[in-house]
Amino acid sequence: MTPSRPLEVLVMAALLALTGRTALQAEEKPARPQLPGKAAPEWDRIFARKKGWTGADGCYSVELGDGRTLWLYSDTWVGTVAKGKHAEGSRLVNNSIGIQPATPAGKPPKHGSLEFFWGKPGEDGRPRAWIEPELPLKADDPQATGKSWYWLLDGCMISPPGGGKKLLVFLMHMGRKKEGGDGVFNFRMLGGALAVISNPLDAPSQWKITQAVNPHSRRKGSDDISWATALYHSEGEGPGETGTLYIYGIRDVKGLNKQVVLARAPAARADDFSTWRFFNGKGWSRKSSDSIKITDQAVNEHTVETVSYGGRTHLVLVESQPVFGRHVLVRTATNPEGPWSEFRKVFLVTNLEKGEHKRFTYAGKGHAHLSAPGELLISYVINSHNFWDMVGDASIYRPRFIRVPLDSIFD
Repeated sequence: MTPSRPLEVLVMAALLALTGRTALQAEEKPARPQLPGKAAPEWDRIFARKKGWTGADGCYSVELGDGRTLWLYSDTWVGTVAKGKHAEGSRLVNNSIGIQPATPAGKPPKHGSLEFFWGKPGEDGRPRAWIEPELPLKADDPQATGKSWYWLLDGCMISPPGGGKKLLVFLMHMGRKKEGGDGVFNFRMLGGALAVISNPLDAPSQWKITQAVNPHSRRKGSDDISWATALYHSEGEGPGETGTLYIYGIRDVKGLNKQVVLARAPAARADDFSTWRFFNGKGWSRKSSDSIKITDQAVNEHTVETVSYGGRTHLVLVESQPVFGRHVLVRTATNPEGPWSEFRKVFLVTNLEKGEHKRFTYAGKGHAHLSAPGELLISYVINSHNFWDMVGDASIYRPRFIRVPLDSIFD
């Protein structure tokens, strides 16, 4: 899963040509000021695996309420790693999940203690995605072709009116482009969906899952909206109305400047799409199309969470820098709808050049509930514009982690 598109590559190339920059000139720039994020190799090692689940992107984390953490991944390597490469027989499936046991705050689990799940083998005996589409699309997409699939967005636990617990996992419904696609970027959003797990405290192999089309996610050419790119559940101690699920989305307007938009629903009934309301700047509308921009310079996946600092509870939005940027970014707010601060760079991802291959970073996410006091744990992913570079180097295309002191975010 990558949030970038071929047009962005052309734009970056044009900018470099216009400015006349060379690699030598870039090296002659003054040294960058040190950023506050520090690598967290103890977390990196948890996801450096040589058998079974061996890498993925996406990387949302969800508290299950019993101390465990659910990890949500999109495209995932399943197989073996040999001599640093994804070995013959490995397969890339469209999504997977992981279950992490309870750990003390800020402490990674023991290596090997995470349990990963993907789909049962198909007729060809090869692994499949954890969840595959069972729903018809809302309408045929004349610009998409072939088999469709899901990438996993954010998720949350809810307590429905009838009692018990449900797990909601939001999904981006994807397909291949008929034309205009190129290599790893040959994909197109077709719509949105929701997976509802009615028994989330059981073992994932026993989960009862139903799927529903998200009628609010839409593909409208120059005005696409993908909902649930981030979720924030207001439970009484943080900003927003208690018992409300705030649902962030991305409006993909013409050009490269993606916008963040906002919806809300009673958390206990968030799987009932008729309860969703959309922030229009003055209040909450019934129409998704009325959603206004609450901030921009966004990417297709991010997180919104609460952190406590200076005696107050704040919201923190984490994302990767747009248009193949190399930084991890954060924004802050005191209300779900904002105003949101300008972004702050907290980490520079380095070592993106590998011989003739061009690599990039994306999928920046916060993991507040796994963070040590006084800091925020953040993950990101490195990928390559060349698929075979990713196959041949298993050290990329898996979550990497940093720790960011909270006082560097709010000073």
